[in-house]
Amino acid sequence: MPQTATAVIMTSKKTFSILPSVFFLLTSCAPARTAQTQTIRLDIAADQAAGGGVVLLDGYYKETDTFAEGIGAVDSTAMVAAHNHWRSEVGAPDMVWSESLAQTAQRWADHLSSDGCCAMIHSGSGYGENIYKVSPVAWSNGRREIQSRSPQQIVDGWAAEAKDYDYENNTCSGICGHYTQIVWRDSTEMGCAAAACPDKSQIWVCHYAPTGNVEGQRPY
Repeated sequence: MPQTATAVIMTSKKTFSILPSVFFLLTSCAPARTAQTQTIRLDIAADQAAGGGVVLLDGYYKETDTFAEGIGAVDSTAMVAAHNHWRSEVGAPDMVWSESLAQTAQRWADHLSSDGCCAMIHSGSGYGENIYKVSPVAWSNGRREIQSRSPQQIVDGWAAEAKDYDYENNTCSGICGHYTQIVWRDSTEMGCAAAACPDKSQIWVCHYAPTGNVEGQRPY
């Protein structure tokens, strides 16, 4: 089933060398399907004009029926558990929730949502940073709705990059910096937040301390 989201990763003073430079900054409000990050693939269904009914434009939503009225506070327990699941897979110690990091993540998520289209731009906060954008539910009559997403879905979306990471050579065959930040051994604290955008898309931000993806080091 296709993911309806894109993601970007934080740069730091020493960025992880396996990431392509084009991945570090998106300064425009280009649609997610044309952004130079993991591109979402939409399964567009034809509008059933004969029946005169309103139909979903993306078959994914028709199968999942996951709609939401808005974006609430991130479930800290679920978000930490989702991260620590992947960390346990590689023997990295558990991370703990930080309210101060959650607050910086919320400020940045709110800032990105205020531009009207949730453009994915890094905060330059000095923390490790993962960003995830979720597209809205689109209907054939032009109506849009916020899609429901859980912390586990967000984290698992980042962690899916694990298949592209080669630990022995400390290299990546595609994009894997979100995954390596999740499992970065020296990152001990995290805080996450989300915000809805006027176009009904949503932006999720996680901050990590100490920052991961340090050049020349392995994540674990």
